[in-house]
Amino acid sequence: MVDKLVFSAGNAESGRKVVDMLKAEGVDESRISVIGKDAQPIEDMPDPGEFENDVVPGSKRGALVGGATGLLAGLGAIVIAPGLALGGAALALATAGGATFGVLASSLIGSSVPNSQLREYEEAIARGEVLMVVELEEGQRSSELRARLQQAFPELTFHGEIDAVPPVV
Repeated sequence: MVDKLVFSAGNAESGRKVVDMLKAEGVDESRISVIGKDAQPIEDMPDPGEFENDVVPGSKRGALVGGATGLLAGLGAIVIAPGLALGGAALALATAGGATFGVLASSLIGSSVPNSQLREYEEAIARGEVLMVVELEEGQRSSELRARLQQAFPELTFHGEIDAVPPVV
């Protein structure tokens, strides 16, 4: 299981120091996402990555909702047209088609809206704090890394972890 540690630094300079410590701890820069206000000078820090927009969470939601809709449509077709020989393959095809459409539609919409998984952190970003999301690899212990970060940077505010499944609304 991959943990995504979420915390905020008071400003960009503090954020740079945290990024340097994370790299020294063996965290790959591609696993560090830094999100800040447009006015913050964070262009020399790691990119927001998947948290820049809502494509990834949107596609997860789209697969779930589209698949469920396709399944229900397939079941509805079986009930409405009992004379037709619609078997499990047709039901599976309807589910897969619904999931595919859901992923495509949600990804297109998600590319133009802010990441829904970061809604609860919008206030911290608006205050000028730099939000950081660190995706830890298998074997890296989030509790140990968090303790070392807290000891080195007592001003950090830890917000917990981001769920693997994004919010539906």
